[in-house]
Amino acid sequence: MKLRIAPSPTGELHIGNARTALFNWLYARKNKGKFLLRIDDTDTERSTPEYIENIVQNLSWLGIDWDEGYELNDSNSYKQSDRFGRYEEIANQLLENDFAYKDDGAVRFRVQKDKEIFFQDYIRGDMKFNTNDVEDFVILRSDKSPTYHLASTVDDIDYEITIIARGEDILSSTPKHIMIMNALNAKVPDFCHLPLLFGPDGKKLSKRHGDTSVSSFRERGVLSETMFNYMSILGWSPGNDLEIFDKEFAINNFDLKNVLANPAIFDTQKLLWMNGQYIREFDEKTFNKIALETIETSLSRELFSEEIERMNLILSVVQERLETLNDLTGQVKFLLDEPFNVDKDEWDEVNSKSAQDYLTNIREQFKTMKDFELDKIEAMMREQLKKLDLKPKEGFQAARVAITGTKISPPLFESIYALGQSSTIARIAEKIDNL
Repeated sequence: MKLRIAPSPTGELHIGNARTALFNWLYARKNKGKFLLRIDDTDTERSTPEYIENIVQNLSWLGIDWDEGYELNDSNSYKQSDRFGRYEEIANQLLENDFAYKDDGAVRFRVQKDKEIFFQDYIRGDMKFNTNDVEDFVILRSDKSPTYHLASTVDDIDYEITIIARGEDILSSTPKHIMIMNALNAKVPDFCHLPLLFGPDGKKLSKRHGDTSVSSFRERGVLSETMFNYMSILGWSPGNDLEIFDKEFAINNFDLKNVLANPAIFDTQKLLWMNGQYIREFDEKTFNKIALETIETSLSRELFSEEIERMNLILSVVQERLETLNDLTGQVKFLLDEPFNVDKDEWDEVNSKSAQDYLTNIREQFKTMKDFELDKIEAMMREQLKKLDLKPKEGFQAARVAITGTKISPPLFESIYALGQSSTIARIAEKIDNL
């Protein structure tokens, strides 16, 4: 058994192509078969080495490896741009055997009329096409470049692909490919046409739905484990409403024949929710290591030892609030030895006479506090609310913005504890009008 993925390097690896690669890979691994990567770069004007690198890097990031294909084997080229001579050879062979003819310098495949093309699709069952509905089609252009129909079919024959699993948008082309295979006396592989990906609005996934490349989600801080898991359930389910599982579980349970024929919905919000679940599964040591590395990368510098000490006091509560790793730095920025700024608009929203009274009172309490501990901080700040007859939102929001610079931050008491006593006193003083 051998399956393949054949992306065109005319753009970054698309979520849809990545899902197709994943399903092929899972089925190959489940059945102890081989998985091949080839680069379909016949569109030489739009194909670039950068996009090839993007495809390779992101497949590897997802944990999808290949047994044969691009960058693995020296004896064969797995780039179509290196095989134009082979495609011309096949086109000439079809011409010689009267399966094709020349037309204005191009070569067209001669479709025999009044025939039926049958094949069994893994997802859609029995498929039947009448050749009267298929026009003679170009296989070699006048500049000797192959069309998709010729290049893809010849590659699938030469590389001995036994199962072709690809998007259902190619379904109408499958009879053409079978006709070419029959003309070449090649064994016809099995076919599986995967459902397309739709957005939450029920329309085909496109840029109007936001990010559609694997790179974009990787850059947003989505974990590779999350993306692998989420793409696995785009059209397939292991049953029992199970949605979160690891790679080995997916391999052991996946079956192309159980993929649903209906379009799968790609929902970014669900992906981010799942990513949060994965982040919360990290043990403390692992998460802290990942978190500190992520923060250092975003800052383009190493953290100071004092910063790391402050971070370690709060990362456990931050972990519970994250959707992506990219949310980290914004959550803990107030703990860094960087210029501290308070969001002016947010401060104007929370500042008031009663807020000023509250900040003045808690500052005095912080100055005399002997034990700067989490429970003592919370007890004192709640006690001062009662003394001033203030609602928690009014007092706490003013304290939060004064101390962290924004209304969106980790839990208030943990933030104060991590920041430290002297820094907390100093920041509150900056926001008291008549100190």
